Amino acid sequence: MPPTVDITEPQRTCVGCRTVRPQSTLVRYALAANGSPVVSRTAAGRGAWLCAGGETCLQKAIKRRGFERAWKRPLTAADYEALRIAHEAMMANMSN
Repeated sequence: MPPTVDITEPQRTCVGCRTVRPQSTLVRYALAANGSPVVSRTAAGRGAWLCAGGETCLQKAIKRRGFERAWKRPLTAADYEALRIAHEAMMANMSN
C-alpha cells in the first residue's frame, strides 16, 4: 500500500500579528515594478502576507516594520500611505 500523502494548504505568517494561517485566509502585498505596494497573489517578487480581517494587523505591521522586513528594504511615508490606500481598496472590494 502506498504511503498517504498529506495534501494541506500552504501556511503563511501575517507580518502584523505574526500568526501562522492558511494562505487562503491572508492577503498578499507585493511591490510593483515601480516600487509601489500592490495587493496581488500573482505579482512578481517578494510578498508580505497580512490577515484579511481588518485594520488591526495593518497597523501592527506598520508599527513593527513587518513590510520592511518582508521586502528587505526601507519604506518611506509615501510607501506606507500607498499601503493604506491599497488596503482600504481591498477591504472595500471584499465587502461588495
